[in-house]
Amino acid sequence: MNPKDIRKMLQAIEEEIFSRAEMNVKDMLESPSAYVRARAIKSAVERDMKIENIESFLDDPSPDVRKNAVSSMAKFGEDRDSILKALDDPSDLVRSATAKELVEFGYEDEELARKIAADPSKKVRKTFVISLAEAGESELLQEFNGDPSTDVRRILSAYNGELQLDEEVLSSLSGKFQKLAIHSRLGKLDSTSSEKLLGLIKDFRISKTKQILVESLEPFPEEVSVPALRKLVESEDSNVAITALKTYRKIKGYDVSLLQAAERFMDSDDEEMRFVGAQYVKGLLEPSAVDILREGLNDPSDRVRAICIEALANLMDNSISDVIDESLRSTSSRLKKASLRAVKKLKTLDVGDHVSRILSNRKEELQTRILASSVTGLLKLDGLLPCLEEIVVDASSESRLRLSSARAMARINPSRLADLFGFTV
Repeated sequence: MNPKDIRKMLQAIEEEIFSRAEMNVKDMLESPSAYVRARAIKSAVERDMKIENIESFLDDPSPDVRKNAVSSMAKFGEDRDSILKALDDPSDLVRSATAKELVEFGYEDEELARKIAADPSKKVRKTFVISLAEAGESELLQEFNGDPSTDVRRILSAYNGELQLDEEVLSSLSGKFQKLAIHSRLGKLDSTSSEKLLGLIKDFRISKTKQILVESLEPFPEEVSVPALRKLVESEDSNVAITALKTYRKIKGYDVSLLQAAERFMDSDDEEMRFVGAQYVKGLLEPSAVDILREGLNDPSDRVRAICIEALANLMDNSISDVIDESLRSTSSRLKKASLRAVKKLKTLDVGDHVSRILSNRKEELQTRILASSVTGLLKLDGLLPCLEEIVVDASSESRLRLSSARAMARINPSRLADLFGFTV
């Protein structure tokens, strides 16, 4: 078959596989189990799948089903008045979800704000206020100035820059609103504000709040944030150092001048520091770091070892073939996935038995099996065609795995794939 015909065939197969998924969702929607019905609607939303007569589920006995129905209706632009009906739902779970969806899709107005301001549930009012603040709807927030809830008033104070940068007060807010309170209070993001943040980081004791303070340096001008973050990367507080390196990476990407700091992270007794350090070294693609990455292959944490395997594969280090072999035999899904990615990079051929075992094992993690099917196609392991075929013809298999296996078959033996789906070659 020529490449054009193979592409057409795969497109048709994809449509057939996902139409089967739609049929499964319809069956789930008729389930007597509220959990299954709620899951069906959520799955349809995630797949951009529109459900016919979705508004009928607003009368479902389950609050979770009704909540998910609101999300579906909002996503697909259903009639606003139908969504508004959910604000009279007896469950504050449903009303909260409705309030959030209405703001996210631009349906908010003064009348809606007044209605929600009168809602007896703090949860509903708080959700709406958070959504308005995140959307920058300051005028509508005025409807909540006299709210009886301390939480709501505190969020408004954070938004308006009226909240003192007190550790206990800040820690009572979500991470997003801690940052909002910090930036609103500081005003101008300059070197003076940066020094104030550094002082707070030194004085505060709550780890999560210290982390938020470090992250708050990100929107500062680079000439202010970068020197401050480089200083914090050297902190003896592992939480501060880790957050500083992650924030620095967001601003500057992978900077080889921080290689020594990343190597120091990898020598730490703290597993998270070693993991973050390994991630940074991996991103640098720096040949001079090969030795420390090889040392990382002996790390007690499979998270760190997995990163080191992928990093060395990216550097085309074929000396890790024994490590890959051992990792593919392990019980760690993380190591198996890292090794399969390494195989794809190095195009190691002597892995057929391992890939076959992973591909055929229904107990394996889905993403691991998908990677195994991808490796099978890339390396054209024709001995594994029966494994691929078994997955492709099994309508109960997860749709992403079936499609990945079909693509692998198309690389190895497109004619056989055509036969399975009744296409004329």
